[in-house]
Amino acid sequence: MIRTIGILFIVFAATLINAQNSSNRNAISYKMLVTDYNTIDTQYRNENPKRYIHPDDVNFGAELGYQRYLFPSFNAGASLRLGSIDSYHLLIDSTDGGCTAAPCNRRYHRNELFAAFGIHGDYKFNNGYILKEDFLIAPYLRFGLNALYLSRRKGNFDLQIPMALGVNIRLNPLFSLQTQFDYNQSLIVNKNNFIISAGFVWTLGKSNEHSVEEESEIIITPR
Repeated sequence: MIRTIGILFIVFAATLINAQNSSNRNAISYKMLVTDYNTIDTQYRNENPKRYIHPDDVNFGAELGYQRYLFPSFNAGASLRLGSIDSYHLLIDSTDGGCTAAPCNRRYHRNELFAAFGIHGDYKFNNGYILKEDFLIAPYLRFGLNALYLSRRKGNFDLQIPMALGVNIRLNPLFSLQTQFDYNQSLIVNKNNFIISAGFVWTLGKSNEHSVEEESEIIITPR
């Protein structure tokens, strides 16, 4: 019984070691997105002062990402996002003939499709100075630049500066859950927005199983 408990303990402890590091530098991620283009929009706020993160105002998407370990405190990466946004009534102006059926300030288009490519850098708190590199909870700050194609927007193009706070929760040597909150500063269409996302990160590498076996031999040897 004691031998079995010792083996289980070593296996569990090993899941906290071996995340993305100088030996395993590359990782890919997948996340589901909840997009909100209305809650922090100034014109929308003037017309809807008590409406925040309303179900009718949010939409959804997905992200595929890549990140590369550069230093204990810093990762660099890129991402591709696809999905939809609800950009409310700013797509309608007073010259739209459809305004005769309903006031322009009450009309809006749902589900404007978007595609975005971004580059980013992550400052990691599990850098060996603030938190241990193998710490179970690994928060980070992200900054970058995103280029977006918007299906209904005039010009169909926007640049955004994302500023994000995220956290990785390590489940085993190569796999973590990730959740992230992004604030995006719009540079062209002036639609600042935020995105909440959750998914996983898979580190590309191998677990150090040999060292686990050696530690097991040391701990479970009878006295």
